[in-house]
Amino acid sequence: MKKLSWTFAAILSTCLFFIAGSFAGQSVLEEIMAAGTIVVSTDANYAPQSYLNENGELEGFDISVAKEVAKRMGVSVKFVTPDWDLITAGKWGKRWDISIGSMTPTKERKKALLFTLPYYSSPAQFAVHKDNTSIKTLADLAGKKIGVASETTNERYLQKDLSIEDVDIVFQDWEADLVTYPTDANHIEDLTLGDGARLDAVFTSRQTLAEAINSGCKNGCPIKMLGDPPYYEPLSFALDKSRANSQTLVDKLNEIILSMNADGTLVSLSEKFYQTNLIPKL
Repeated sequence: MKKLSWTFAAILSTCLFFIAGSFAGQSVLEEIMAAGTIVVSTDANYAPQSYLNENGELEGFDISVAKEVAKRMGVSVKFVTPDWDLITAGKWGKRWDISIGSMTPTKERKKALLFTLPYYSSPAQFAVHKDNTSIKTLADLAGKKIGVASETTNERYLQKDLSIEDVDIVFQDWEADLVTYPTDANHIEDLTLGDGARLDAVFTSRQTLAEAINSGCKNGCPIKMLGDPPYYEPLSFALDKSRANSQTLVDKLNEIILSMNADGTLVSLSEKFYQTNLIPKL
């Protein structure tokens, strides 16, 4: 009896150990599926990627992509809008599960974040006030005051400190006076105030500028694009690298991106919000 008791105790202890281990080692994908909700961080002021519509609801390309991802996972989606620098810094503390916010997987960001396959690509673009006649080429931007969103690849490019895998980046041979803003919408608005009033130019994505020009950006949007895109960048979903057992979620998201690419969903959304196909072939 005593021997049997010790044997039973040993078996029970082993079972409890593995049960505890299974809970402790639950993957992020399993946590999301159990909760029935995926929490997505995005920007509320980044049209046409993500913005608040007239009803105060989030809308845009990234929002539509996130909703489709949740649908294909079989869960609901909840959006949060933390500051961009908090998203790129990592260590989210499970406040959100994933960022679907048009993020470029740079070498620096990979120190804190995990990235999926790209779901679309983005051309970087300069713009000046429509009344400007002295800035005709990118070379004319030397020494000028350029607005750019902080902690973005666009800022890194102007600082000549941008590295993107499989992307050949050629930096400009001039220096400029950089003025940083929380979001792209802020520096575009300052450029509309007048040629040289606060800024001489801005640097953001071509689709963001196109949306601003098409929508009127509050002041009739008196801006015009300048030159060709100096580079194109792949854009991916991002996950917190410090959150244990995240690879299964990365794998699931890659599977969904491939399916959305193959069945034309991403192309349809790109043409809806950007009026062009920005989807890479995977």
